[in-house]
Order: sequence, then C-alpha cells, then structure tokens
Amino acid sequence: MHKNYRYFLHVAHHGSIKRAAESLKLSQPSLTAAIKKLESELGVTLFERRSKGVELTEYGHLFLTHARDQQDRHLKLVHQLNELSLKQFGRVKIGTGEAWWEDFVKHAVKAYQLTAPSSSFHLEFGNHLSLMHHLIRGELDLFVGHEVLHLSDDVKVRFIPLIQECEAYYVHSDHPLCYQEHPLEHLEEFPLLRATPDHIRHGSMLIDKPYTQSQLTQPSNQIVYDVDSLSASIDMLDMTQAVMPYTDRLQSYLEGRGLHCLAVNNEKVGNVGLYVPQGVLSQKVESLIEHIEHYCHLGR
Repeated sequence: MHKNYRYFLHVAHHGSIKRAAESLKLSQPSLTAAIKKLESELGVTLFERRSKGVELTEYGHLFLTHARDQQDRHLKLVHQLNELSLKQFGRVKIGTGEAWWEDFVKHAVKAYQLTAPSSSFHLEFGNHLSLMHHLIRGELDLFVGHEVLHLSDDVKVRFIPLIQECEAYYVHSDHPLCYQEHPLEHLEEFPLLRATPDHIRHGSMLIDKPYTQSQLTQPSNQIVYDVDSLSASIDMLDMTQAVMPYTDRLQSYLEGRGLHCLAVNNEKVGNVGLYVPQGVLSQKVESLIEHIEHYCHLGR
C-alpha cells in the first residue's frame, strides 16, 4: 500500500507523531512532512495538533476507514500472490478428520513427502461439512472424510470411496458401563460426547438443509458435550462419565490413550473417502491421492 497511507495509520494508532516515528524508525521531521504532503494531496486536515499529541479530525476519521480498507485489500493481495507462488512450487492443501490423520493420512503424507521433498503442505483439520465448505471455496485441493449424504447437486465435487468403518462406543477405563453385561442398553443413562460434530452453519450445502446425517438422536434430558477436538474429547471422557461414539478404526489408538471400547455396532456402517473438485486434477494432487489410497488399507 502507499507508504503515506501506512504512515497515517501509524500516527492515528499512536496518537503521536513522535511515537509513530519511533515505531516506523523514521525521523520525526520526515514523518511530519509525509503527513503534511498527504493532507495537501487530499486538500483537508487529517490531524489536530495538541499539546500531548495529535487527534483525528472529522476528515481524519473518514480517511481512517478508507486507509484501513486499503490496508486490508493490500494484505489480501499479498496473501493471494504468496498462495499462487507456493502453488507453483508444489504446495498441496489437504483437509482431513483427526481420526483419518491418525489412521492413515499422516503415513500417506510422509510417503508423498519423500517422493516430492520440495512440496510444501497446508493441513487443515475438521469434520466433513466444514472441510467441504473450504473445498468448494477453493481453499483445499482435497479432503478425507465421511461421505456426505444429501449433498446438494450445486456442490460440484467428486467422491472417491476408500474404506468402510463402523461406529464404536468409548468411555474411560473405569466407567460404570465397563461392568455391565449389556452396556449398550444403558447408553442413554450417561452423557453423550460428540467429537468434532457438524455445525448447522454448513447446512446450506445439503438438500433440504437437514442438520446432519451423523447427528445422533438422544432424549431431551440427556447431557450432551460437543467438542471440536479429538484430544480434548479424550480429556473430557477421562473427566466425566460420558460415552463417545467414534470410528472403530481408531480402537487401538484410543485404547492406547487409556480409553475402553464398550462395543462396536456392526450395523452402523459409514463410507470414508476423498473429496476433490470436479474436473482435471494437478499431478501433485493425483500423486497424493495414490499414496492415500495405498495407506488407507494399511492403517489398521
């Protein structure tokens, strides 16, 4: 952005020519001259000089809004140029659920990196609807997650199935349900913990905007904990009597973190796969997909 705009913003922020000059590492006379030149170009007075500094005039307040807007535009442009530069040098933007990262994605990324050491990565974690939102905005090249049911035809993406998984139920190792002969019959008596649940703000991508196909039904009087982090979910299970429905693919990992798997519901099956934009994919994305397809069958 224009340097005099930047100087103006510093003076407005500090309320003092002296302090602004120090932060900019300029001499005070040079900064004063730059502000006077800007005022001359605009034909208005931007600052009133006071004994303890300067204050914005009415014109100054109006110009402050404009200068901040120009600063935001400049920073956005710099970011876009940087993104384009990184893309040309092989940057890959991948999204994944935390479960799939632990299960197989991190192994695929490691193997891919060995074949393309000059590539850089942007990794983003989230549930399937939040990652879908970023994919269709062009902020991701691909993401790994559950198949999204009821997806609107307006969402131009392609699903590449990888694996099927079942729902399991996890508690801390000394949970009362660990001592029940039929623990699944008593789930509703304990709090429900939903790890990385979907959010209603992403419902516009779905037909008829159902809240989420993965949302569990529970009695209105059941306590529910919604936690957007797998690590924090494990901590919450340790601190409470909650039950967490989660993929059976992570049973060994979660038991290694001190949890107990009550049971696996083999009738509740979900598809996990890759989502990519429709159209031709770049060579680097195709290569990463090949690694993910390979490692997804070795992750257990």
